[in-house]
Amino acid sequence: MNVMVVDDEYGIRSHLASMIRGFGSLNVREAVNGRDALEQMEVSPPEIVLTDIRMPVMDGMELIRQSRTRFPDVWFIVLSNFAEFELAQQALQFGARNYLLKATITKDKVEEEVRRAVLHQEKAKEKEVRFNPNEMLMVQNSLFYERLDGHIQNAEMLRRAERLQVSVFGSASFDLPSKFFVMEIERFADWTGARFGGQTDLAVYALANVVRECSKRWNGENELFHSGQNRFVVLDFGETDDDRHEGKVREVLAATRKFLGLEASVLLNCEFAGLNGFFDKVSESAELMDPFFYETEACVVDAKQAMEREAELDLYSYFQSVEGGKGRLQLTELPGLVETFFELLRHLRRPSSSAKDDVRTLIRFIEKGGYAVPATLKTEIDRVQAYRLSDFKAPFGKWLDEMGGLGRQREEISKALSYIHERYADKIALEDLCAHVNLSRSHLSKLFKDQQGVSVMEYLEAYRLRQARLLLRTTKHPIAEIADRAGIGDVFYFSKLYKKHFGVNPSKDR
Repeated sequence: MNVMVVDDEYGIRSHLASMIRGFGSLNVREAVNGRDALEQMEVSPPEIVLTDIRMPVMDGMELIRQSRTRFPDVWFIVLSNFAEFELAQQALQFGARNYLLKATITKDKVEEEVRRAVLHQEKAKEKEVRFNPNEMLMVQNSLFYERLDGHIQNAEMLRRAERLQVSVFGSASFDLPSKFFVMEIERFADWTGARFGGQTDLAVYALANVVRECSKRWNGENELFHSGQNRFVVLDFGETDDDRHEGKVREVLAATRKFLGLEASVLLNCEFAGLNGFFDKVSESAELMDPFFYETEACVVDAKQAMEREAELDLYSYFQSVEGGKGRLQLTELPGLVETFFELLRHLRRPSSSAKDDVRTLIRFIEKGGYAVPATLKTEIDRVQAYRLSDFKAPFGKWLDEMGGLGRQREEISKALSYIHERYADKIALEDLCAHVNLSRSHLSKLFKDQQGVSVMEYLEAYRLRQARLLLRTTKHPIAEIADRAGIGDVFYFSKLYKKHFGVNPSKDR
């Protein structure tokens, strides 16, 4: 039986190797890092590998990951420190069988682990143990990762797939014009923790079973790949019709909701032909999905209609120009200002990684307008791990409520403002608002004017024009379309209102 010890520290490596040689007829080799180990394994694969986690050149985690497809039968035992416990746990998810803590390692413990590995490997050879479905899914996904990351090319991937009996990559269906869609599972980490105790591989397997059952009804060669964290790529071989493809996506979403209690956002209509075309499109889809950050949860986005991002700009100056460069802000203006800023971010769709700094710009704008934003809100923004833009917006609503921007308003006025902010693009009559807040026309009009300083319809008109200016400066839509989106259907009336409100024609303002 061949055993390899991989560790960059000579003393530890040689001590372990010498210890294992004393256990009996074991052929023991040594490697100084993961790359050295892989090179030796290409010549003669060992049955058992003991590897450190942290090493230069290539660490133990990467060694295990790459070995998953090259040498799937190798039994890995991880060596770690107490501080690396979480990494050791992650290594088990990658395929390691157990771990040993360096600080408490003993000869008896090493012998116990090695003997267990030897016994398993001997039995595996006798019975020719094949992968169970869960293991096969992991192997298939590892090949997908290796090719997607550029570690291997098509020829090597197909060679390994044939040896491991993974059939999907050799399918002739890859030569046909086809589609795939990408699912982003909402709150996947929370679901994994609650349902599977944080064991991601079990959660992935459960989801894969449901999605694959649906997709294989369309084509028996369809497969699913876990592309990282909460994202999954689902093949739809041979499909070229957009409507049929969307119908299949809706079928999968209904199944995951029914059987797993999961919601998902989807990027659909990702078209490809050929293996290279598939992997190129998967790489491209990762960039197209970043704007999901600005959508509501459980949204469906067409890859053919993905919006282009706005070029780099000075967000502070830009927002100031959209707002009209007002001086000191009024307390009653703050809720609408916050709404407009987050609408601006949604339209600009800058990289989600910049969102935290963008929200700090809003804080700066509010403070320049004469209001001190509390340190607690700033700290909350710094700490929040936002899954959607709305996660950043929530703390502002809480703050406005506490300071009186919303809290001192009658509940009916707060409801009226929310109604306007959410439905400004629709036809809104004063009677609609009265029915929504359950007040008479005269009572609502008086309360609104007292607390906002303007009438209901004046506020609605100003808010619509503000959103129109935002669209005018962040999109290439025709002015007539922008007027309609802002809830003002007549473009000539819109132009007249726009010039009255901002002092400039829409076309010139653009």
